[in-house]
Amino acid sequence: MTWNRRPRGAVTIYFVLFLVLFFGFLVMAVDVGRMYLIQGELQTAATAAAMASALQLVGTANATLRAGERMTAAFDAGTGGDNRFNLRMNRVGGDSQLTSEATIDFYANLLDALSGVNGGQGGGIDWASGIYPKYSRVQVTAQAPVLFAPLLGASTQTPPTVAVSAVAGISVPLCTVCGIDALAVEDLSAGADDQNFGFTPGGFYTLFLTQTQQGRPRPITQAPLGGTLASVRYALLYHLPNGPSDLDLDNSLFALAAGGVSTRPDDSLPGFLSIGTAETAYAIPGGTTAGQDILCGLNTRFGVDLADNLCNTLAGGTFSSLAPLFQADTDAGRGTFSAGEALQDFSKEYEGNQRRILTLAVIDSTDAGNVLNFRQFLLQMSAGQEAGLNLSLASGAFVAQYIGTPVPVRCGTIGGPCRIASGVGRVVLHS
Repeated sequence: MTWNRRPRGAVTIYFVLFLVLFFGFLVMAVDVGRMYLIQGELQTAATAAAMASALQLVGTANATLRAGERMTAAFDAGTGGDNRFNLRMNRVGGDSQLTSEATIDFYANLLDALSGVNGGQGGGIDWASGIYPKYSRVQVTAQAPVLFAPLLGASTQTPPTVAVSAVAGISVPLCTVCGIDALAVEDLSAGADDQNFGFTPGGFYTLFLTQTQQGRPRPITQAPLGGTLASVRYALLYHLPNGPSDLDLDNSLFALAAGGVSTRPDDSLPGFLSIGTAETAYAIPGGTTAGQDILCGLNTRFGVDLADNLCNTLAGGTFSSLAPLFQADTDAGRGTFSAGEALQDFSKEYEGNQRRILTLAVIDSTDAGNVLNFRQFLLQMSAGQEAGLNLSLASGAFVAQYIGTPVPVRCGTIGGPCRIASGVGRVVLHS
């Protein structure tokens, strides 16, 4: 008799091999997939924290402190940020089940920030020379849970760790920008200085409205106000704050000074200024108090109640109705502004919300209006008025400190053949 002998154990071996492969795929599909999911969640959180913190790197003494606070807020449930991970079940830095941590460091140049070396430039700020933290690097690490790895004999004593990082900071200089004030200052160097245009970094200047726009019977040249190096003319450029508007001239000027040029969807519409273009100045009819209008608008940045001063009497009191539309910039570190207060140094003392930063076009002359670049000033209160600026100055004069370009603009583009090496930028994600 002949028996058909088969290897009965072969089916069991194949089945075991199948189970090993099956659980291996489960590990890949679940555990590895969960790690990639967590990595994506952490990367989103790190990006948000880096962008938020970089907005605070404006060259002031407490810039890194404020940037650190923004990073912390990005992971704080009480602030509305609360960027969680692991299907939003775990909070970064606040969960006992999975260890996680978010750290931040600051860098003076982009290459160091990208490589994570030479960090910690929290002190030694010299914004006049461009030495101050401009980039923030946020790194987030977190453990990832494993479900099926133990079934394959993998050790679970220490869960695998996922690490991500993000770098954000100032962009390259912009050739076309919005979110700036439609005031243009003259180049003091007459073309000899394409970096600071004759202004001394950290110096205080008296900015006054060009005579042809004052609407006075006789031209007025403003003498330098106390504590300033020189008087500098500025012109009002023909840019409405929100494009075409039914505001009259006075209200348009007020809105320009109070809120700056607003965001537009592209640079073909009013609201953008471009380097290398010629801008048209406002045509001020005789008798219009343009200087006072500008001062009324700038005063909203100090939180001045316009009903308590002469602004309330202009244009039927419409200035007062515009004032609540603009966010005041009172300095939390120094309290309420008062008459006689000394000029405030931007890098050492200023702790406001950047509403007192004036981003202005620099032009070759108030007549030609050719835009050379953009530079920034810190608006100063009047030494002779209880709060804000001096409305009695018919020349529209006010004091500002030249700070260069430490504060990013809200928007802008880099377009056309414009090639510039210095100027304002905006906060962008670098990695």
